[in-house]
Amino acid sequence: MNRVNQNNQNIQTMNKNRKFNRPKQHIVKSTGLLEVFSAKKLERSLQRTGLRPKDCKEISKVVAEKIKPGTSTHEIFKDTVKLIRQKSTIAATHYSLKQSILELGPTGYEFEYFVSKYFEEIGFKTYVGVIVQGEFVRHEVDIVASKPNFQSYIECKFHNNSGRTNDIKIVLYIKARWDDLKNGPDGKYLREFYVASNTAFSKDALDYARGTGLQLLGVNAPEGESFLDKIKKHKLYPITSLKKLKKIYCQELLLNKIILCKDLLKEKNSLIKMGMSEAEIMGIFNDINKLIN
Repeated sequence: MNRVNQNNQNIQTMNKNRKFNRPKQHIVKSTGLLEVFSAKKLERSLQRTGLRPKDCKEISKVVAEKIKPGTSTHEIFKDTVKLIRQKSTIAATHYSLKQSILELGPTGYEFEYFVSKYFEEIGFKTYVGVIVQGEFVRHEVDIVASKPNFQSYIECKFHNNSGRTNDIKIVLYIKARWDDLKNGPDGKYLREFYVASNTAFSKDALDYARGTGLQLLGVNAPEGESFLDKIKKHKLYPITSLKKLKKIYCQELLLNKIILCKDLLKEKNSLIKMGMSEAEIMGIFNDINKLIN
């Protein structure tokens, strides 16, 4: 091997080594804790949006190259969404779904109505904010979902920060309420008790719920098909998913219990009264139709 070829080979080897020995970058999570950035992890999350593998790899690479020590997960999220939107608005909505549900606040009532819509979608009649007599005390149940001779009670835990985890104390408290309610005069048809949240559950909470029969809906529950997966499956996108819908209009609609994108299609007159132009309404409706069809 001549000297030129040897030098070229050495340069290629050095470049490979630089690639593999690139220092790990620590990013700041919403909890304030540090985490090592993983381009592979980002790529896997992109694949769940429906983007082509080639696009997932490309976006992951571009984002990874911009990472500096101390970059926040929120900054990474914003950069990633911009890049996804250039490929597909639908994929961008899927990727932003967790954030869109986080924006169903700040009170949590909007989230309760959103969860009630999910139970209506799977065949229940729902009632929000119901007082029910337990064996010993009365309880306010966030959502009562009913079918003939079958009832599910749902407790909603809404957080304004995605870093807030639902820990073991929450599920212990809910299980105690379930025990009192199912032994009360109104518990004859109580078959399931859910905890629905817009964030994740801790490992202890997941293990306890699994062992006691408590049902969980959240970012990481149920196992194998999370609440986010179920929302996508049934196309129950909240109106906070619509990037063309101004926040001032969005908040007014939420106050009027118009929660889902598909329900907004029946509210053209309401949007006109709020001051939206025909062009604005058609643009939003076009985006909704892309999402749900």
